[in-house]
Amino acid sequence: MRVTTTNPPEINLGKPATFVIRVENDSQIPATGVVVATSIPGHVELTKSEPKPISVEGTVHTFRIGNLGPGQARTVTLVAVPRAIDPVRLDTTVIFATSTRASLLVRRPQLNLTARAPARVVIGEQVEWSVRVANTGDGPADNVVVTPNVVSGQIQGDSLQRPVRVGTLKPGETKELKFSVIPSQKGQVSARFVASNPDGLDSAADASFQVLRAELAVRTDGPRVQPLGRDGAYEIHVTNPGDATTASTLVTAKVPAGLEITSAAQNAYDEETRTLRWRITAVRPSDDVALRFRAETIDAGNQTLTVTARSERIPDATATHTTTVISRPNLIVTVINGQELSEVGEAIRFKVTVVNAGSMLAEDLRVRVAVPDEMEAVATSDYQVGEGQIEFPGQKLASGEKVTLTFSAIGRTVGDHRVRVLVNSPALSSELAFEGSAFCYSDTEAPASRTAQGNSYPRLPALSSQPQ
Repeated sequence: MRVTTTNPPEINLGKPATFVIRVENDSQIPATGVVVATSIPGHVELTKSEPKPISVEGTVHTFRIGNLGPGQARTVTLVAVPRAIDPVRLDTTVIFATSTRASLLVRRPQLNLTARAPARVVIGEQVEWSVRVANTGDGPADNVVVTPNVVSGQIQGDSLQRPVRVGTLKPGETKELKFSVIPSQKGQVSARFVASNPDGLDSAADASFQVLRAELAVRTDGPRVQPLGRDGAYEIHVTNPGDATTASTLVTAKVPAGLEITSAAQNAYDEETRTLRWRITAVRPSDDVALRFRAETIDAGNQTLTVTARSERIPDATATHTTTVISRPNLIVTVINGQELSEVGEAIRFKVTVVNAGSMLAEDLRVRVAVPDEMEAVATSDYQVGEGQIEFPGQKLASGEKVTLTFSAIGRTVGDHRVRVLVNSPALSSELAFEGSAFCYSDTEAPASRTAQGNSYPRLPALSSQPQ
């Protein structure tokens, strides 16, 4: 504390003199209850003071200054009149108490956690939860930990299986965390995230997303039954019954040996592997993609087309289409006798022509001739002659082919005689019968008229369709 007094250097007897006592707190500590005590000599009359004394005890006048903060100063002004010529000395004492103030600011940290994720994701694709934890208070939050937990749904990945240490968050500071997973099942995936610290701070948030899944379905259209050698139209329809768009989709169709591709999109057919291939950029849930081609039936039987649609992260879709290719031999048989009239005892030459106008090979084709009793078969090396019949060796007759067989027989009696040609094959449901005629005459015996007469045939054994 610093105390200074200013006054005039001299004054005449009986004249007032002004004394100024200045009290200054030159420390960094506040001074409380400051009191100035000044001793005024007895030959001096105090006529005025500012402030007024709070007490007077003898020559000691006490003045209250009050509290002085660091650097503050106050004054006491005295007006005194000397009544004698003795020197005037003022002895001043400052009385005060020093104090100190300790202050502590109370701060409060506050955690705030938010979590978000895309509303919809596709199954099998990686998705991230973005978690932001902020200190919205005015004090530091120490040892902050974010704990994740799966509430519902099926996922792959372990990012939600362990807490993440965030550390200290300063007031107003925010940190962002990423939690990556791969959804493995269609439906909703939900997670809860909790930010906490040992001081009891906590904040929680839930976030969920809907898992969509693309799907593939395939169906085929085409002839169910088709004759051999016929060209037909086929269609493959690729649809998506799911709720997400597929990625690039490959559609393949394995062509059976009994079908021959006659028309398809450019570069769609690989002859070496007998495979049709189409690449579809994407199939949306509302799409119905039609793939078209034409094929000719080249082999009989059930011809099965196998179709597969394949895209990433979803099961393959398959479908089959069977075309039953039907074929049968269609045999046209003619029996011709080139001689209008033949004399009894003369050999008559017959020509049998068999044409396969059908689409199927006629295997083990058997031709035999029933010769009536009125005629006698002429034996040759081209066929076998039995009792009342001629039998030719087995034949193979492909579609469009024909075979011509000849045999001879001698008329024994006068009249119009008929031979019966019987044709059989395993591919036929029943034996076919055709007839040829010959008219025989004699110089010694003339027929009444040339009219059809009944012929009697020997009873022939059943003809086996198996090779002999």
